[in-house]
Amino acid sequence: MTEAEFRAELAHHGVEPYVAEWVPGHFNPEHAHDFTARGFVIRGSFTLSHSGAEHPMPAGADFRLAAGILHTERAGPAGATVLAGRLPAAS
Repeated sequence: MTEAEFRAELAHHGVEPYVAEWVPGHFNPEHAHDFTARGFVIRGSFTLSHSGAEHPMPAGADFRLAAGILHTERAGPAGATVLAGRLPAAS
């Protein structure tokens, strides 16, 4: 998926994307959302961990994380810039 395709998907759902910037090594402890998280890594990398597995997200990767899934996020050594959107939980 390209960044343009990602933006088009969010627009289709009426969602305005926002940019999340993480410094190198930034860690978000275990949490869950009440929305479906969509993201596209613009720069750097991070690891999304959930359901007992680590999922590396390098630049160019996109992800979907359903509402209610407990997870952590750890930025890589160069930090991470993620274009993100919050879809309704049922999306």
